[in-house]
Amino acid sequence: MSEPTKHTVQAGETLFAIAKKNGVTGDAILAANPQITNPNLIHVGQVVFIPTGDSTSEPESENGSTTTTSGSVTPATLMRGLDANVSLKNVGACLKQNGFGFVMRYYSSNPANAKNLTLPEAKALVSAGLLLGVVFESSAKRSLAGHAAGVADGQSAHNSAANKIGQPADSPIYFAVDFDAAPSEIPTIVEYFKGVHDGLAQANGGASRYQVGVYGSGLTCTNLLANNLVKFAWLTESMGFHGSKQFRDQKLFNLLQIFVPPDGQSVCGITGDPNEMNPDPVKFPPGLFTI
Repeated sequence: MSEPTKHTVQAGETLFAIAKKNGVTGDAILAANPQITNPNLIHVGQVVFIPTGDSTSEPESENGSTTTTSGSVTPATLMRGLDANVSLKNVGACLKQNGFGFVMRYYSSNPANAKNLTLPEAKALVSAGLLLGVVFESSAKRSLAGHAAGVADGQSAHNSAANKIGQPADSPIYFAVDFDAAPSEIPTIVEYFKGVHDGLAQANGGASRYQVGVYGSGLTCTNLLANNLVKFAWLTESMGFHGSKQFRDQKLFNLLQIFVPPDGQSVCGITGDPNEMNPDPVKFPPGLFTI
């Protein structure tokens, strides 16, 4: 095998993306970089050694599963998820046994909010073999408060992720637009997400530590993606919302919330909404993490 080449980590890059770009597996990069003890924790300016020579092994998906060389995804890559606004600390093993691979939980600006993800809960869920995802939501229509609200929420989200949970750098925080936004409301929502970026950057000394995602309608997701304000789109279960059916049918989502009447799915003594990953999680990674 030839000597490895050097790659300097750029803003927005993940270890998985670097591996995919260079045609090697994440495991191969980790083997060549023993200084990287957590593949979710790489930073801008860090030098990563890229192994060369034998790169015939199959590339990995973001969650560590492999894909075939033709690009189709093995069943292990696709996972079912559950989002809930109550603590799942004591039901992680039960959820795993019931076929769930990930859970989506909350951050908010109110530290006393009972729906917030806590560190003991996060550790318990990861110990049970589940991956985590997070959404920031203080109120359904918070995004209509505009740029200043976005700044405050970005700062609060960073504090929750970095200082309370230890969420890995470069993983996403979804921000909720939890209503059927009209076309006339999109410009205000755009300003809110500009504020989110500013708040995340300010809270981290000038450069955001986290990626930004959105939970919302097809119209909301489409516009924020088009404005390069989000990289991850979690499509609401409400297919009657503006643009949602088209967004779902075109499979442009990273995560898809599934409608289960009347109030969601009851499992393990709790009720939540089931979720699906995009059928191509390499192109549309779900943005999940462990701690």
